[in-house]
Formats: sequence, structure tokens, C-alpha cells
Amino acid sequence: MLRVFVLVCFVVLSTGALNAQNKALLDHLKKIEKKQKNYNKLKPGWNLNLSTSLTVTQTAYHQWASGGSNVFVWVADFNGSAIFDTTNWNWANESKVVFGQSKQNGELSRKTDDLIDFESVLTFKQKKYLNPYVSMNFQTQMAPGYRYEKETRVEISDFFDPAYLTNGIGVGYSPKKTFRTRVGFAARTTFTNEFQNYAKNKKINIESGLQWVTHAERRFWDHFLVRSRLNLFSSFERFEYGNIYWDTLMQASLTKYIIINIQTLVIYDAKVSKKTQVKEVLSVGLKYTFI
Repeated sequence: MLRVFVLVCFVVLSTGALNAQNKALLDHLKKIEKKQKNYNKLKPGWNLNLSTSLTVTQTAYHQWASGGSNVFVWVADFNGSAIFDTTNWNWANESKVVFGQSKQNGELSRKTDDLIDFESVLTFKQKKYLNPYVSMNFQTQMAPGYRYEKETRVEISDFFDPAYLTNGIGVGYSPKKTFRTRVGFAARTTFTNEFQNYAKNKKINIESGLQWVTHAERRFWDHFLVRSRLNLFSSFERFEYGNIYWDTLMQASLTKYIIINIQTLVIYDAKVSKKTQVKEVLSVGLKYTFI
């Protein structure tokens, strides 16, 4: 009889503990779901975000029998957004500044990343999904760029040389905060100084054409972020030679400040190179979110 009583008590206590664990897990999942919903929504008024990160990669060898190259790479970036949302209007401003260098076996430092990117899009929320917009995008770089030929280097670009300003007007589709796409007519102005090969041997060159821009962003479990931006522009003059800029970032947060990044960048610009440029980066670094 005593054994039966003990067994019944054990079953009751185990069931109670299991129910408590299930309730705690369910509450945790509900909190995550609520965070995800809030992340996907815009609040009325200003929605601000500002973060910075620094990633470093180092490989060092000393008397290594099988050989090897000492490499040190660092990349710093700033990402910010300011989105003003009302019942009838949405004004989205996004900026990105990236700079990085590498140093190998005592050679001079080489630039690996260099970008100043600012975009502003004003949308009139006339319909639920399809809405007219006007947009502006500006891109340039901070430091000189070089082409390395054996033991020499040739300067091929500089600050604001070239710089690109693209203005567009068209129709956008934005079912949620984390996915936006738009297509329309655009005018792309290229500014140069010394390196006029980017602008058909002019200091200022203007092209009109079609532009398609898509932003996609998804956060999983509050620790994993996927962000992608695809920008296509085709000039009416040479429609078959469209420009492609596709930047994708996968970021895992190990702690509040430590992150792992996997980034891919695909660029095609016939005025720069006839071949498609592809960059892939795997890095570990620090991240701090101000807002």
C-alpha cells in the first residue's frame, strides 16, 4: 500500500513539474512571437535605429614548416535608419558607412571595404500595398582605390570620384516593415574628377532608365538576422548592360556584443569591369546598438 501511495505522489509531482515547464516554455515562445510582431510593425511617428560593429581577422605564422602568410583584416561599419510613419505617408531614410583594410606579410595596407551609402524614400500610402513613391540614393567612397600590378599600384578612384546620385519615381509594394520593393523610372548621375572613365570621359554624366530596388529583412529568435538589398538599374541607352548591386548579410549574435557575420556582395557595372564581381566574408566581431 505504501508503494502505491509513493508511486501516486511521484506521478502527481512529475505531472505538476512537467506542466510548469510547459507553461514556462509557452510563455517564452509567446514573448518571442510578440517581439517578432513588434519588430515587423512601425509605430506612428519616428522609428530610429543606429548600430556599429567592428570585425577583425588575424592569421600569424612563426617558423611554420609548411609556409603561410601573416594576414590582418579589420572592417568597421555604421548602420542607421530613421523612418517617419503616419496614416498617409512613410518617409524612410537609411544610411550605411563601411571601411576596412587588410595587411599581409609586411606589405602596405590595402583597402577591402569602402562605402558611403544614403537612401531616402517618400511613399504616399494611397492603397494597402501598391503606393507611389519618390526616392533618392547616393553612393561614394572615402579613400583612394588602387589596382595592384606586381610590385606597383595604380590609383583608379578617390573620394567622391566617382560618386553616384540616383533619383527615382514609381510604384512600391510594402506588405510589411521587413519587406519592401519598388520599381519605376530613374535618373542616375555620375560625378567624377580625375577618373572620368566612370562617366564616359565627362565630369558629370546623366543616364535615364528603369530601377528596381528590393529590401528584405528577417530576424529569428532575436539572435539571428538576415538582411538583403537588391538594386538594379538599366539605362535606356544601353538597356542590356544593367547595373547590379546585391548585398546580403547573415548575422548571428552570440552575446549582446559578440557577433558572427556572413556577407556576400555581388556587383556588376560594365563601366568598372566586364565581369561580375563577387565578395564573400566570414568574420567575428563586436556590435553595439545605440538605438
